[in-house]
Amino acid sequence: MMDIISQNDVDFFIDHIKESKLNELGTKIWYDSHDRLQKLNQQATLDASEGREEYIKDQLISYGKVPIIVHEAICVAIWREKVLPELLCIIPNPTQSFTLYFILFHETVAVGLLQKILFHEEGVQSLGSYALDLFDHVIFAVTHIAIGYILNTNNFQIGSKINDMSVVDEIIEHKHKIQFEVGICCIGIMFNMLLHIKNLSLSVTTRMTTNNDVPMLICQLLNVKPWIKLENKKKYIFQDNSWKIMDETNNIIPKQEAHLWLGLHEFFTSEQLRNSYEITQFRKKNLMQLQQLLNDCLLDQIPPLIHLKQCLYRLSLTEVSTGFKRPLIMELNAEIRPTILNTYTKQWKKIARAQMAYLFGNDSYDVAKSLSETYEHIDHFEAKENICAHCRQPAKNRCSKCKKQWYCSRKCQVTNWDRHKTICQ
Repeated sequence: MMDIISQNDVDFFIDHIKESKLNELGTKIWYDSHDRLQKLNQQATLDASEGREEYIKDQLISYGKVPIIVHEAICVAIWREKVLPELLCIIPNPTQSFTLYFILFHETVAVGLLQKILFHEEGVQSLGSYALDLFDHVIFAVTHIAIGYILNTNNFQIGSKINDMSVVDEIIEHKHKIQFEVGICCIGIMFNMLLHIKNLSLSVTTRMTTNNDVPMLICQLLNVKPWIKLENKKKYIFQDNSWKIMDETNNIIPKQEAHLWLGLHEFFTSEQLRNSYEITQFRKKNLMQLQQLLNDCLLDQIPPLIHLKQCLYRLSLTEVSTGFKRPLIMELNAEIRPTILNTYTKQWKKIARAQMAYLFGNDSYDVAKSLSETYEHIDHFEAKENICAHCRQPAKNRCSKCKKQWYCSRKCQVTNWDRHKTICQ
């Protein structure tokens, strides 16, 4: 497969990454920046899927650009919350939706690139103090899909198309679909942050255990499973970044569900997190309900969860403590979101009026044409992270004989050989 961009282009694109200004989203200059970031994301996906050296990840860290990518995701999220509703009030009957789609999709590009970077320990380290900004954004996105059945935001069409859908309805559909995809991607980022918790500040730990109850959020997701939908009497599952008709005979755990289970495992394995997490009666009750989900099929696919099952069993025998004392911590505050909100406060309607001209004007079609090459084969470059056939953790090595099965280590490959040898060819 040919590269999307050359190494020289990679260096140029990364060198020119800069923070977007919220009031300039949708301008010609911004679309050029979006195009470059999307091509970097596509090339990084290609490199990871083929097991190549992850040059883009290394350069983004080396150039100190990772916090800027965090900024990009947060900036678009604020635009979606504050400016998009004003735009739809000013133009209640827009003629097209693609220009708005590109802006909304920019968040997907940013979190997709972040997930690849944060798979590695040095990627998490490169966040620095902006880890707090990213964690807040991740929690918001994941919570959104966890309660989407209440907000009715997960109720978008997947297997069918409504032919008489208005452009406004299309925009709302785009928004909900993208928010869902961002939330699923953020589950992976949350897992990576839990995996590398020792590289994050005490403020992030406090967020995980006190301000935002990560274990209870995971419990909610594992119970409602928003990645499974019923539509027109067909059951769909969100797997490998797309909706597919669910095969009831296929018991393979989807990546996001594996990330949640492993994230919970990491949470209770980490002394740093476990010791600062108060087990109340409410929390204990919800954690105990997970025991029935830890069946043999799940444990076969994700063996480390045997330890989690043991932890939950011990917890069931433990009395809830009433004397828990939370240490006094000087907590840091996130910077990116408050800064953007303070910069543009009370200007949302003014920004919407200014953006209306180039988002829905005659030049908008030239923008779509200029980006057509970038999006022509987008489905082909959706990230497909390889999972170890034995322990279900992210894997970089595959069987040298059949080239089909992936493993995270030699030990897992040897352990799994008795099962794998029957299909290896």
